[in-house]
Amino acid sequence: MKLLHIDASPRSVRSVTRKLSAGFIQNLRIRLPGLHVTHRDVGHHPPAFISDAWVGAAFAPADHDDPSMKGILHHSDELTAELLNCDTLLIASPMHNFTISASLKAWIDQVVRTDMTFKITEQGVVPLLHGKKALVITSRGGFVAGTDYDFQEPYLRKILGFIGITDVTFVHAEGVNSGEKERAEAMTQASAKLIELAKSW
Repeated sequence: MKLLHIDASPRSVRSVTRKLSAGFIQNLRIRLPGLHVTHRDVGHHPPAFISDAWVGAAFAPADHDDPSMKGILHHSDELTAELLNCDTLLIASPMHNFTISASLKAWIDQVVRTDMTFKITEQGVVPLLHGKKALVITSRGGFVAGTDYDFQEPYLRKILGFIGITDVTFVHAEGVNSGEKERAEAMTQASAKLIELAKSW
């Protein structure tokens, strides 16, 4: 299995999602010794935001052979290739202001690319990613699952489905800012779910 691991937390030692995702991979390696992991740390090294030059290069005709445009898209091409080449996508990200972090959104904007991860036809949008599944591990300061404050899970389900990844599992660690006891309990519960997932993933 080839797994692409996206860490989107800006935190380091105190990051809940970094600890949970690392634990999941460790348990997964026990069952799959040949697991190949590509780690992309967008939390500490965010991709650039989309620019006017990027849009011009990304939507240029396919036969356009301008070296400067290819240079503009170099990093986006690299990130997209990682996604195309993986079997499983693991996203580890905190919730920021009821939605995804800015660094994760920047990564998404770089890899949701026309004619690479989706295409537009006369019949509408056609996803280009097939046979992949995703695991999303999140941390939330409060308790928002199932409420109208959760713009994180619905958005990720929608955008991943847009490019063809519809087999998506979420594991949330909620209430991590409610106190040390609540934080520990949330991590323990999430870890237990991830251990079970690793057995059958």
